[in-house]
Amino acid sequence: MKKRLMVFTASALLLGFNSASAAPVCTTMGGFGGRGQACGVTMMEERLGLNEKQSVKIDELQSNHFRKVSVERRKLATLERELQEESLKASPDGKKVELLSEKVGKQHAALARLRSAHVAEISAILTPEQRDSMRTMMDDLPLRGNRGIRPR
Repeated sequence: MKKRLMVFTASALLLGFNSASAAPVCTTMGGFGGRGQACGVTMMEERLGLNEKQSVKIDELQSNHFRKVSVERRKLATLERELQEESLKASPDGKKVELLSEKVGKQHAALARLRSAHVAEISAILTPEQRDSMRTMMDDLPLRGNRGIRPR
């Protein structure tokens, strides 16, 4: 179950759920947005028209990616907690705040590199038409942290 949940989460981050009408209805576990644990790859299969070999490979890639990203996100969360704790002190140490801020930025960059590499790995097993569909799906994703406003 954990593996399926990880695959689903990675798929959700990669593809997003931009509208209920465009996404397949999955009810196996409820879960995020009412979709079940096995919906991530299923959604990609439907939206991109993946064959069985592609589905298996993407499932493997997403599982590996989620494991890597989980470690890096835990590091980021720890750094952000340390930064918050220092910032909330009566007399924060400016140098420590600066150092922690730099580390947070580097951690975000590491996560961006992992995501980019993951998208490239998936792209490498897709046909040109599937890559175009994936690009469209990714363009439709709301961006986190800016209330879905995408620069044009």
